[in-house]
Amino acid sequence: MIIKVLMIFFIIFLLALAYTLWSHSDKKFLIYSPNENLTLKNIMRFTAVLLILVSILGIVVLLVGTKEMNLITLLLGSLIAAAFSIYLANIR
Repeated sequence: MIIKVLMIFFIIFLLALAYTLWSHSDKKFLIYSPNENLTLKNIMRFTAVLLILVSILGIVVLLVGTKEMNLITLLLGSLIAAAFSIYLANIR
């Protein structure tokens, strides 16, 4: 039961991150301006879409899958967020 509750929190976190990335793709994000950097804007939107898809997958797994299958959601969400962070750290 505790794993389901924690997974719900993780999915909510992924959705909040996706919303933040999508809503800030037209305005200043941290120290960057996506309007001046089209690649950053596209990466932000692509990452947001991927996070929403992983969240939907996570909800399906949460409802019909085993608790071991929740690892898929954890890994995909974490890898997508980490890849975006690495890209953001390498912008010059």
